[in-house]
Amino acid sequence: MKGTTATVVSQPGTRSQVAKAAFKPPKRDDPKGGTLGRPIQLAANHFAVTIKPGAKIFHYDIAISPAKSKTMDRKVIEQFLRSRPDIVRCTPVFDGKKNVYTARRIEGLNSQITVEYQFQEQDRSERKDTNFSISLQPTGELEIDLAVLEAYCKAGSSTNVPLRPIQALDIALKSTASTSKIVIGSSLMSKDMGQPFDLGGGVEAWFGHFQSLRLGWKPFMIIDASQRAFVKGGAVHDMFAQECGFRSAQELRDWRLFNEVNFGKKIATLKVEYPRGGYMASVGCNGIKGAANKEVFECDGKKVTVQQYFEQKYGKKLKFPDLPCLWVGSREKKNLVPMEICTIREGQEYRRKLNDIQTSNMIKVAAKPADERREKIMKAVNSMNFAADPCARDYGISVDNKMVRVIGRVLPAPTLIYGEKENDRCSPRDGSWNMVNKRFVDAKCMMEWGVINITRDANDFQIEEFAKAIFKAGTGMGMAISKYKFIKHIDSRDLKREMEACKKEFPNLQILFVIINKKGDPTYEVVKSVGDLQLRLTTQCVQSRNVRGKNGPDMQTMSNICMKLNAKLGGVNNLIDRSVRPEILLKEQVIIMGADVTHPGADQQDSGKPSIAAVVGSVDPRAFRYCAEIRVQKSKQEYIEDMEDMVYQVLLKFNKIAGTTSTGKPQRIVFFRDGVSEGQFQKVMDWEISAIRKACMKLSAEYDPPITYLVVQKRHHTRLFAEDQRDKIGRGLNVPPGTVVDTLITHPVENDFFLVSHYGIQGTSRPTHYHLLWDDSNMSSNELQKLTYYLCYMFSRCTRSVSYPAPCYYAHLVAYRGRQYYDELTKMNSRVTNSELQRSVDGCRDLQFMFFV
Repeated sequence: MKGTTATVVSQPGTRSQVAKAAFKPPKRDDPKGGTLGRPIQLAANHFAVTIKPGAKIFHYDIAISPAKSKTMDRKVIEQFLRSRPDIVRCTPVFDGKKNVYTARRIEGLNSQITVEYQFQEQDRSERKDTNFSISLQPTGELEIDLAVLEAYCKAGSSTNVPLRPIQALDIALKSTASTSKIVIGSSLMSKDMGQPFDLGGGVEAWFGHFQSLRLGWKPFMIIDASQRAFVKGGAVHDMFAQECGFRSAQELRDWRLFNEVNFGKKIATLKVEYPRGGYMASVGCNGIKGAANKEVFECDGKKVTVQQYFEQKYGKKLKFPDLPCLWVGSREKKNLVPMEICTIREGQEYRRKLNDIQTSNMIKVAAKPADERREKIMKAVNSMNFAADPCARDYGISVDNKMVRVIGRVLPAPTLIYGEKENDRCSPRDGSWNMVNKRFVDAKCMMEWGVINITRDANDFQIEEFAKAIFKAGTGMGMAISKYKFIKHIDSRDLKREMEACKKEFPNLQILFVIINKKGDPTYEVVKSVGDLQLRLTTQCVQSRNVRGKNGPDMQTMSNICMKLNAKLGGVNNLIDRSVRPEILLKEQVIIMGADVTHPGADQQDSGKPSIAAVVGSVDPRAFRYCAEIRVQKSKQEYIEDMEDMVYQVLLKFNKIAGTTSTGKPQRIVFFRDGVSEGQFQKVMDWEISAIRKACMKLSAEYDPPITYLVVQKRHHTRLFAEDQRDKIGRGLNVPPGTVVDTLITHPVENDFFLVSHYGIQGTSRPTHYHLLWDDSNMSSNELQKLTYYLCYMFSRCTRSVSYPAPCYYAHLVAYRGRQYYDELTKMNSRVTNSELQRSVDGCRDLQFMFFV
């Protein structure tokens, strides 16, 4: 058995008898990495870090009283640290919360000291409290020995990463730059890195870089180009005017027709400034209230409006007295300020969800070709100038200014089969292939179908041409397609009623096409909720532009639609040729599983919405068809609470479907777990691997299949760049699909690898990171990487390899659809049970085999 558990009880020799398991990831059997594929010379955005022998960091706790705003507290503490010569000589750095790190021990500070400190800066907006009590004391573990980092790089475990020294160095190596850059998490943003880009709606993109220490075969600093959304600085009333559809406040007319609630939410929590006597007050904004000429409060025993107060007290003649006031300062008080005298302080992150236009603009500005991204990264490295950084010097750290070179490999693409004829086989090139003259492995019939058009763009002739194109593409791939039953043109407001009428008139309707305006059309949600939840009817949305086309419907697009249709009807589109199929899929019957958890968005975290967990599993030996289980669980909880029952139900479905042609139970389980960060490895392993084992025992006491469990990570900042011009492909000049790296920048002793499995169409390709956390099958690196890569060619929706394995993609899509179902069901019932949610999935043909539009 590969991997170890701390406690094994009861029947020795069985994997299932695990109690209070402390699972540990297996060691890499081949320390030099895999051998499959051709070599490729690469550069990675990892910069080697050298640590001076004997280097240590000292860790102190600091507290301030009375606590003010986060910004104010930071100013006071940093000014205090700079005012003490005994502390300054130790090169202190502050993390903005409660931690102070120093390069040397502060002499004489062996226990807590509390000092009275007078803040020197004339920040008059908070001038009532300029005297503070500051407490500084050593932590329980004062010394942080940096030697543990290099020790980890020889034999460390991913379940026990030395976080304290990593966090301390991350803070220290950002400290000098933080005086001229805006630090947001691990990113440092500055106008020096590029002119801000207007995203629309008073929001702009600022540029900078991501920076974080990571441990591979040696310590590395990862540096990557980064961009963040910031609120535009400037007059608040001009922003308000733009929200109302005008260029400036001078053009503002009849703003009361505008929904003020959205603007109030947008500006809430931002810092605004306004003149107050002889200084500029800087305060937090809570939202907006009524007009300045209407809002009344008591001043010196008289009732006055906000307009009258500011005109009499400060001589401010208002140009727009009927505009709303800003509610600022303490939420316990009703401090109102006329909007037109307020400005938004520059350099504030925009923390609300971007709208569709802003998101599209952000993607455009972020998606840079690999060579251009590399230049941005090197510009960021040069701007940091680590060689001259006093903090880096005093903390005994040096950072190389060149990207690390690493030898990767390009794995061979699989041969794909469609039909039984020789020309139905194809070898993908650069991660893609075409469907010309290819027939599906198992083509289905589409005899009962119709079209509803809710747009004004497509007419009868164009829809007729679209239907002919679908017929031509589908029959060419082996599907039997009859003429449509109906074409209906309706108003989008009548969509629900019309869908119900169509189902009633045609009870055997297999597919209902709905022509919508564009991607992201809100009508899509209506189509899916009515079709999936109410009518149990399979639907296919098509954008009007794909119906019209410049010269009629595009046949490649029609082929892609037919791939979705055949899969939704229960067919099999393509398979991996048996001659190249990974060994594990040939020897025994294997179930391939995927799991993911989606959490409420940043703007919904306080809404009480739960997280949605999804588990999918293949139900045929060829790993094309999948079934799904879905559950509601505690918000933001990453481990899947009901994993045992979800896996058990998937195994039952496998037995029901695959058991008719096989032994019934899969002989091995390969599990791809999406979205788990390193800090959660131990908890997720302990809970979920035990749960998978218990699910097997629940099926049968003697059932004890080997389990292979990998974590799939997409949210990281590693990027790979081809060194040889001949290896760069496409407009993005990216590395080719199949590029894998499993040395130097990976874990020193455990089995993990970076894999670029897709063709980078836009921007710089992001490799997916895979980490093997458990393996009873003792798979070699070559086997594991080949299986993972080939599963990226098994996604039913397109003729391209995708960026991570099909089961992960399906689990993600199921969880996303589950979120939509949950939202719809809660409109009818305040509390939605897991059984209700699962019934929605089981009753939906779209979800039975994981095929989505």
